[in-house]
Amino acid sequence: MLFEAAHATKRFGGLTAVADISFAVDRGEILGIFGPNGSGKTTLLNLISGILPLSAGRLRWKGAEIHGLAPHRIAALGIVKTFQNPQLFLELTVAENVGIAGHLALKRHLGFGRVRELFRPAQRVQPGLDAQSERILRLCRLDSVRDQFAASLSYGQEKMLGVAMAMMCEPELLLLDEPASGLGEEEIANLEAVLRELRREGVALCVIDHKIGFLGRLADRALALRHGALIAEGRPEAVLNHPDVIEAYLGRQHVPAEA
Repeated sequence: MLFEAAHATKRFGGLTAVADISFAVDRGEILGIFGPNGSGKTTLLNLISGILPLSAGRLRWKGAEIHGLAPHRIAALGIVKTFQNPQLFLELTVAENVGIAGHLALKRHLGFGRVRELFRPAQRVQPGLDAQSERILRLCRLDSVRDQFAASLSYGQEKMLGVAMAMMCEPELLLLDEPASGLGEEEIANLEAVLRELRREGVALCVIDHKIGFLGRLADRALALRHGALIAEGRPEAVLNHPDVIEAYLGRQHVPAEA
């Protein structure tokens, strides 16, 4: 198994944001995580990526325990997280943004999340586009805008550029925080196609999003959270029809009565 969480728990004072959650993700699998606001989805991703420390439980990567490692060390192992609002160099071109991410991936001693610390806004960086950069630009359907400044991109293109930069870090497990948020139908269809291609390449994906239809179509397997606890797990259609999930999203009055 590529990644395993065992009894993962996160407390903030008297509040339990993630409560005793166990699950696993294997290579080439897309795991969707459902849940209303405040259910603990983003906190769970932040635990996996090392942004937040566990209060209890264990995290294992290829059988080795990784809880307690700094985020940049976890990223160097192959676990990379994107953000709902991508951290881009708006004053640089799409190709330069991708090239910088690739340069940092080679460094390995710095995490992707610290990319902006290396460059002041006034600096212009001219990273050479190697074969990997070219491949990622094509994969993420950004090759046609490679010479545009990031500041000129649409919101959907900005989010795809964030995915492309993360992919330059050569992740084996990619954590995506609300990748479809704010996107139109055409942009979501484009995103789905790109993420499925990543899966075909053997990348494991862990995706959280408020768009239930998007996650239901995309995921191979799903978890549903409520108040930090795991309430359902299985195929997306089964999870979405689980009574506890329906109640979490719509309220008890919408739960079908038992025959």
